[in-house]
Amino acid sequence: MSDEATIHGHDKVLEHTIELFRSFTPPGVTLQLPPPSAKEMDMQFEEYVPGQSLTATVVAPSSYANAVGILQGGFISAMFDNLIGPLSYLTARGPTTSLELGTHFMRTVVTGERLKLTATVRKPGRSVIYLVADAHNKDNKLVATAVSTVQVLTMPKQ
Repeated sequence: MSDEATIHGHDKVLEHTIELFRSFTPPGVTLQLPPPSAKEMDMQFEEYVPGQSLTATVVAPSSYANAVGILQGGFISAMFDNLIGPLSYLTARGPTTSLELGTHFMRTVVTGERLKLTATVRKPGRSVIYLVADAHNKDNKLVATAVSTVQVLTMPKQ
């Protein structure tokens, strides 16, 4: 359990994340936070519990629909990736990279529907972190889950 307090709200979570990312970003590299992919889907960070979880909401845009008008599953995986990535960085207190991301789909999502996603650290480690994530619809029904393994990267000394 972390001794840091839970952080609420998109702007506060971003502020905390940017501060950490700056501590290990090489000189001359410009941070884009949130990254373009998260901006594209208008992901809103809602709550960060240090060392434990990160929660966000996102509305499934119509541009992510498949041929029959429901959310294409790959975009749910991208939503999970846009949530698991920052949580792994915050947990490692440095950069990480995905080794695996597996998604399981339970029910369809209609475009325009707001989803609540929560990523949770299952097992932190110095070299590998194991995470899980869930996505729920407005009725709090589970629509998808994800399991991810990330590698903690070692940054060269400057």
